[in-house]
Amino acid sequence: METYMSICDEIKKRFIRLSRGQRKVAQFVIDNQNIIATHTASDVGKLIGVSESTVIRFCYAMELSGFSELQERIKRDLMGDEERSQSDHPLITKKQEHLLSDVMNRDITSILNTIQLVNEKDFEKSVKWVHEAGFLYVLGFRQSSATANFLTCTLGNYRKHVKQIQHDVENIVQQIGSMDEQSLLFVVALDAVLEDVLTIAKLAKNKNVKIVAITNSSLSPIRDYADIIFTVGAQKQSSAETIIAAHSFTHALVEGMVSQNRKQYTAYKKANAQIESNFLFLEKSKII
Repeated sequence: METYMSICDEIKKRFIRLSRGQRKVAQFVIDNQNIIATHTASDVGKLIGVSESTVIRFCYAMELSGFSELQERIKRDLMGDEERSQSDHPLITKKQEHLLSDVMNRDITSILNTIQLVNEKDFEKSVKWVHEAGFLYVLGFRQSSATANFLTCTLGNYRKHVKQIQHDVENIVQQIGSMDEQSLLFVVALDAVLEDVLTIAKLAKNKNVKIVAITNSSLSPIRDYADIIFTVGAQKQSSAETIIAAHSFTHALVEGMVSQNRKQYTAYKKANAQIESNFLFLEKSKII
């Protein structure tokens, strides 16, 4: 019996063969199936920032007769998802020996999708901003805090003036107060962006701070405040699963910064490591 493949699975299978404009449409379809099912091709094109003809050409590239057939496929898949919503998690019902490869292949797909979605010019500009910024701030609460921690620690290995904004009023006020036009704020928004994150981003924007956002949805409200926004992850992934792609992407950003002046950053990392080593030696001496 032939296994049914959803339209989003078909898109993922053909993703690498699509043009850059069609890939934008593809990712939007994967992330926003309900919008595709209820809006016209023209409306979808405006939301994505491409022409209606690009949306139609994407449908043809997927061997569909047009946008109407895409909507029908999406509606059929959404109905199927509802019917399966009460069933066990797919990983639980699979044989245990397949779990490892299934999970890690999903992570690989998430990273590969992110590579295709990243705008190279925006990436290069962000790397330049990280290198030139006097102060770096990292914001990420709740499920986004893991990536925010990772980015803060990785940046802190190579340079000074890296601060992670903590979720308490006093810390937030202090950090925003020290921001200026020489500052760069990273906003990690891998879950539903709540008012506290948007408020901080708005206040930073009012101080002419450059803002780079990392999110798992192209429609995230953080886009209203970010100078550059990067979308990471893959279809229907939870925030926890998206973290893998986000970590990989932020690692690439840091490596890009280091490449701007490898000698300077490597020297700082060595000096920082030596200080930590001396500190640990003193701590062990006290115990003895």
